[in-house]
Amino acid sequence: MKKREMFQKDVTITGNKKAKRIPQRADGIESKNKLKMAAIELFSKNNFADVSISQITKHAGLSTAAFYQYYINKYELFREIVDDFIRDLKESLEGESITDVALKYFEYCKRNKNLIQAMHLNEYHFEWLRNEFEDVIHSISEKHGLTDVGLFYFWSPIRFAINFGNLLGVQVKPKVFLSLIMNGIQKEKKEFQNLPKEIFTFTPEKHVLEVDEKRELILANAETLFGTYGYQKTQIYDIARASGIGVGTVYLYFENKKQILRELVRWINKGLRYNVRKAMENVKHYPRLVQEIAGLYAFVQFFKSHASMYKIVRESQSLDLEIAKDYYTSIFISYCKALENSVKDGKLQLNLEKFKTIDTKSILQYIAILLMGIGHYLGERYILAGKVSDTEKLERFLEDIYIYLSEGLGVAM
Repeated sequence: MKKREMFQKDVTITGNKKAKRIPQRADGIESKNKLKMAAIELFSKNNFADVSISQITKHAGLSTAAFYQYYINKYELFREIVDDFIRDLKESLEGESITDVALKYFEYCKRNKNLIQAMHLNEYHFEWLRNEFEDVIHSISEKHGLTDVGLFYFWSPIRFAINFGNLLGVQVKPKVFLSLIMNGIQKEKKEFQNLPKEIFTFTPEKHVLEVDEKRELILANAETLFGTYGYQKTQIYDIARASGIGVGTVYLYFENKKQILRELVRWINKGLRYNVRKAMENVKHYPRLVQEIAGLYAFVQFFKSHASMYKIVRESQSLDLEIAKDYYTSIFISYCKALENSVKDGKLQLNLEKFKTIDTKSILQYIAILLMGIGHYLGERYILAGKVSDTEKLERFLEDIYIYLSEGLGVAM
């Protein structure tokens, strides 16, 4: 009897899950661990769809037959890796205060860089992965008295710093970064009890970025198709047909599908930054943190009108590292420059006495990462989760975020 058939006869059904063959001998345990470690390394550099079983076994130095002794398919292996990750998190993230927990999370991520990167690259493709991770964070945060908005404010910058720090070339010092989150950004506490109403009246404008109408048509249809069916399932032929042109015409403008994606993300980036800048200029006479809330509101409203665009940006992160790097670096540089100008103009007064061990430039970078983290996960909360129509709740949410940015978390460190 073939090994594959023997394995299938050993499988029993428990609910919706199949019981896996558990190795008892030392060599079997070692082989299974090799498969998991190889898979984690590959998943840390590629999305799930781009990693094959043959790549995993080759990287592990094992045969394909060895893989099927322990797993039915690639998904089952990935599911086990995630289960291990969630279990380890629950065991590792214990502390007397929420900052103790966060410091342990920083350490955990430092020890398990490939695993964290694998989870980050693939969380967009598996909603259950995002949900299970957030369930752990919610459970821990509730024990320390954090509200729903409080835990969002606390964990979003931390997750962003860990997931995007290398991409941006910034390694935050955990204790300093946490002090910034806990104490708030500005020296003086919030100047306005209520945010100005004009923040929530902003309507995004279309920003025409392409002089060539046919090029813009190709990008517009690629946006719709990538957002609806995903990058992998969309072909050049589909884009050409939707644009009412021949495949050859598409290739006159773009070398391949990856270049279309790259140009589309650039297109999205410019449109987003144009609208965020416009929204912030509408309240330029207010302090910087008020302007930041205007920018966050414009961010959600922009992607509310272009939901496909946000999906494309998120998917591109796991398809091409350089695309993601260009997108986030351009935003990061703009943030740092704008924050520096706000400090010079007196629109932002930093709480520098809290950060004597670090220079002003680094503090501004940390603030940029904090704000980008809030924006990034605000997109997950209100765009990916389909809550973009709930404007009233978004306004209340941003009002609370403004208080946290101004005054800090307000729980014991």
